[in-house]
Amino acid sequence: MYGDKCRVMRKMLLMIITAISLSAFTGESKYADSYICDNGRAHFFASTPFENISPVSNTAVCVINTKTKKVIAKVRMASFVFANGLMQEHFNENYIESEKYPYATLDAEIVGSLDYTKDGTYDVTLKGTLDLHGVKKEREIKGKLVIKNGQPVSATADFEVKLVDHSIKIPTAVIAKIAEVVKVDVAFNFKKYEK
Repeated sequence: MYGDKCRVMRKMLLMIITAISLSAFTGESKYADSYICDNGRAHFFASTPFENISPVSNTAVCVINTKTKKVIAKVRMASFVFANGLMQEHFNENYIESEKYPYATLDAEIVGSLDYTKDGTYDVTLKGTLDLHGVKKEREIKGKLVIKNGQPVSATADFEVKLVDHSIKIPTAVIAKIAEVVKVDVAFNFKKYEK
């Protein structure tokens, strides 16, 4: 039952992010240069004196357009799975408020140009807006993009998020226990978008 709900949510999220992403592209070939991942990995790490927090979501969505250099990534906050169930509950209810702010979204563009005719692993910089916990913050994020046969096949990125930048409040009783900066890493494997 839960698995069915997750699949429906992922499908709806995929349709929404695809529509948002592709609405920015114009011309008859607007779909031709788009690549998508609907089962990307998003992970974050925060240290505490008692237990490290290291949840993972395997349902992150990302769309990349090689012509416009547009990149949109989105993850449902409630999809992060924690080793500790109580910690997962506190994360969703008290810190990230996932019912009120269900998604984290990156709306960005690749800085500079890439030659997709040359296979290889390229360092890339994304410049855009990270929307987390209802607060939008301009960001530059470094990552790697793998190109094979003229197409992007995978991408990874590591970056840090300051909780205060997104108005994520930690209760005074536990503020000394939770890191104020969270380390985030993401990984996506792309396939050609089919209309």
